Amino acid sequence: MAPTSVLSDGTIRRLVEKGRIRIDPWDPTMVQPASVDLRLGGSFRVFHNHRIQAIDLDAPPKDLTEHVVVADDDHFVIHPGEFVLGSTAERVALPDDVVARIEGKALALDTPIPTPDGWTTMEDLAVGDQVFDAWGQPTAVVAATEVLTGRECREVVFSDGTTIVADVDHQWESWTKTARARKRPPSILTTAQIERTLKIGAQEYNHHVAQCDPVSYPERALPIDPYVLGAWIGDGTSAAAEITTVDESILAEIARAGYAVAPASRARPLSYRLGGEGRTRDPISGRYCRNGSFSSILRDTGLMMNKHIPRVYLEASVEQRRALLDGLMDTDGYVDKLGRCELTTVRAHLAEQYRELIASLGFKAVIAVKTATLYGKDCGLKYDVTFTPHEPVFRLPRKLARQKLGGRFYFDRAIVDVRPVDSVPVRCIQVAHPWGLFLASRSFITTHNSSLGRLGLVVHATAGFVDPGFEGSLTLEIANFNSVPIVLRPGKPIAQLSFMTLDAPAQRPYGHPELGSHYHGQADATESRYEGGPARSR
Repeated sequence: MAPTSVLSDGTIRRLVEKGRIRIDPWDPTMVQPASVDLRLGGSFRVFHNHRIQAIDLDAPPKDLTEHVVVADDDHFVIHPGEFVLGSTAERVALPDDVVARIEGKALALDTPIPTPDGWTTMEDLAVGDQVFDAWGQPTAVVAATEVLTGRECREVVFSDGTTIVADVDHQWESWTKTARARKRPPSILTTAQIERTLKIGAQEYNHHVAQCDPVSYPERALPIDPYVLGAWIGDGTSAAAEITTVDESILAEIARAGYAVAPASRARPLSYRLGGEGRTRDPISGRYCRNGSFSSILRDTGLMMNKHIPRVYLEASVEQRRALLDGLMDTDGYVDKLGRCELTTVRAHLAEQYRELIASLGFKAVIAVKTATLYGKDCGLKYDVTFTPHEPVFRLPRKLARQKLGGRFYFDRAIVDVRPVDSVPVRCIQVAHPWGLFLASRSFITTHNSSLGRLGLVVHATAGFVDPGFEGSLTLEIANFNSVPIVLRPGKPIAQLSFMTLDAPAQRPYGHPELGSHYHGQADATESRYEGGPARSR
């Protein structure tokens, strides 16, 4: 009897509430748009293939497996090439007119991935490497696929302008409009699912992705105090160790960091020389040479006549990056009465570095490209990097007093488009964090673990369909096609169960006296109860 329709999330919830479909234990947050996630149980059966030379289906062997039970706080390791039977943590019961199907659960290779040691790409990650989870903490890569080609791909576009190319099965943690309105947990959805439900009505975007917490790079040994560097990049003279400012408090912060501050010239009353140590002559040649002065350090680090943020500062500790942002905002930043902050530059590469710095501290930064004018004259392009921080980003009292630090803030990005693109090679990883979230792109976008199948872990039900009338846990076929062991933990989502209605109730549902129904009521991973070939079974 052919199934006639796949049940939606609302229908699934309604049938569960009425008791027609039973899932025990029942967790409404596991409901997806057209399925229910099922968790891995603690019951496994390991095959002892060495006991026999071959399996004769006319005389199936008995006791070919060993039952292994894993505690909820323990784990089971499936080795490369190994095949085991597992079970779902949930027991499922179906009515006589519903059948279910169970199915097991990638980013482009050049997708930038932040790590505690700096930036890498999806292509170069390996098992054992560390990435960042959604809370900005290091987490290990525990599995990774080979390069996958021929996948159907999409470009996912976020409200801050970030784009990430992923295949249609890649997963994201999405706060839908319903979840936001009802304060429900987020859902794990594929790129394809997000594409189908992109908007609510004509204007409102349905899917939001949460911002990360500040990323915890290690503390670095920095050649220049980060606040002082930020102030010099903001209001400093590109060709000299000087800064131009009317704010005494900025000069006081620089002096507090250990740098001498002195007027640069009587002709330039607002210019100040920083960190001077006087000139040093080479004792042999007599020429002036570099010393520990601020000017010499600027030259040694390649900053003189080349304002930029050295990579070591963008990958320094949270406190060091906050100090750098304070220096930039005190000198070159702006805040309006609504709390919106802005950094402006005419250098495109600096704008990208500003955005990376701001995003790494847990704020959503957007770059707007505009025309710079002076007295009505077109002076080329400028880049406004805007963000609304919920924490202080100034030390300068007059600016800090204007910053909004209370009220309502938004800690997410909307997905504003999902565009079809040509297929590109993609790759998937699995991380150790139990929630499966990690950060990708220079904007530190939160994304989700790859599906288990693309990590070399293939999960199937021992039967393609769960028959109408069935009751019990579901036995799973689990195979590891990866080259490294994979850790399986009870309670982890392992499969999806979708439901379909029949055109009429089954006349002999599973468990009917005239059927064998060998697996009816099973509670653990159950080995084969196959009784032989067609002649014997009749």
